[in-house]
Order: sequence, then C-alpha cells, then structure tokens
Amino acid sequence: MTTTTNILPPPVQQSFSEKMLSTPMARLVHNLFAIPRRIEGNMGKTLRMRRYNRLQTAPVPVDPMFMNPPAQQLTAIDIDSTVNWYSTFVILTREVTQINEDPVLNQAAARLGQSLRETEDELMRTMLEATAAFVNCVNGTNADLPTEPTAVDFEDVVSALQSADGEFIGDVVEGENKFGTGPVRDSYFCMCDTDLIYRIQNMNGFISKAQYPSQLNTLSAEWGSINNIRFVLSSRGSVTPNASMLGADVYNMFVTAQESYTSIELDGESAKFIYHPPGWGDDPAELRQTAAFRFAHARAITNDAWIINTRATL
Repeated sequence: MTTTTNILPPPVQQSFSEKMLSTPMARLVHNLFAIPRRIEGNMGKTLRMRRYNRLQTAPVPVDPMFMNPPAQQLTAIDIDSTVNWYSTFVILTREVTQINEDPVLNQAAARLGQSLRETEDELMRTMLEATAAFVNCVNGTNADLPTEPTAVDFEDVVSALQSADGEFIGDVVEGENKFGTGPVRDSYFCMCDTDLIYRIQNMNGFISKAQYPSQLNTLSAEWGSINNIRFVLSSRGSVTPNASMLGADVYNMFVTAQESYTSIELDGESAKFIYHPPGWGDDPAELRQTAAFRFAHARAITNDAWIINTRATL
C-alpha cells in the first residue's frame, strides 16, 4: 500500500512557523494634539476647565480731571467633562494554553493593549465628529457638496484659524541646500483618512514629508504639507457614509491649532491590564483564565474656534 500525505496524521502534515504573522495596526492620530489632563484620585469624576474672556481695550485717555473710567466685568466660561469607564476581556481555557504551540496568553495581552489604544482613538474621533465646527469644501470640480478638497479650501481654513488667534503647532522647517527639498511653514495639523492620499498629494503646493529639509520633528503618520497645514493620516480616519448631496461618503478632516481639545484621565486608571489565573472566581476545576483591560477617560473641545472639521468627498 502506498503511503500518501492523505493518510498521515495532521501533526506530520503541518509545520508550524515559530514566528507569528504581524497583526495590522493602524496609525492612531486623533489624540496626537490633545492637551492631556488628569483628575486626581478620590476627587470626583468630572473635570471643570475654565477660560477667562478677554477684556475690552482701553484706547481712550483718562480725562484731565483724572476721573476713573468705567469698570469692566471679568467673565469666564466653564467646560465640564465627565469620565466614563471602558473595558473588555478574553477567556482562555486551560486546553488552549496547554496544547497550542504559540504563546496564546502573550498574544492576548498584546491584542488587548492594541484594542485599548484603538478604543481611545475611536472615542476621540467620535467626539470630534459630533462636536467640532465644520466647513464644506466647495472649490473642487466633482459637482458634489462638499466637493473634493483643494488648496483654496485649506487656505480658507487657515484664514479662519488665524482670525481666531489659533496658535500654530508645527514650527517652521527652514530651507537647506539639499536637492529636491523646500521649506515648510509654521503649521496647523490636519487629521484625516488614508483614502484621501491621492487628493492631498495632488493639490497645488503639496510638499511630501520626504522633501522636508529636516526629518527631526516629523511624525510617523505624517504625509506632507500644503501651505500652513501638515497632514497626518490613518486608516481609521473619520468618514460619514452617504452624507454628501449626491450620496457619497464624506471625509472629515480635523484641522487643529494648539489647545483646541483635551484628553482627560482619572489618576491611576489611565490603562490597567488585569489577569486572573485558572481557579479564580467561579472556576473550581481551574479550567479557564481571563485577561482584560480597563481605563477611565473623558474628552472635550476646549475652544470651538481653534479646530475646524473640513468636510470633503473624493
């Protein structure tokens, strides 16, 4: 009788690679420019942030009798943000960890860590989608509303942020005597989806990150710049399905100045990994173990005039 691979037992037919395949990991950009804040332990779960309003200027000189000018009222705006709790876990049976060749528990811990950071990014992205002031791109040629993004649309956004006295995030990158490079202006940052790569890099005035004179202060997710805006891209960018006038997907591009939004953590609960070995809880036969993460988080826009959701289609 001829021996074939069809009658050999599975362990002989299979060769298990010692090196695990990479798990896809998105670049997480929506917390990059948030101002971090903390709530101290045992001090409640709501953080109140206060901003004092400007006083009026005083261009009129004091009269010759040196009478006091009218007094001004000092006013402030309070912004409250309340922490919520987020968690998930996996259950591993004793059989899984005992018969598998790969370190399943190690992989579970790594994937939980990835899930935690992706959850933080998604929460911030959703908050920006729901609360940031928005403008539609209107200078494109695809006959939709909004249109595809153009350099003129972003110039209007820069003008609006400048009119609101929004501070740049990225400092100027001075030109150097290097072939194919060009200087980069003081910049705001724009967070958007990787589907927009073609549109962004084909806009007038686009400078690729590779063409910056220096790479010292660039970000791993950065793609390039146009005038006074630098772009960071993620496969988990913000997209609103079927929201344009013609039913196309609308891409939300968040252009931000300094201190426009905040990420808030509860002290001691920013990221916690929890492991329970077999036999913990209702497990008398020691048949299962669990791994989990838990974190407490809040987020808020702190100045509506310093972040603009620039909406576009492809």
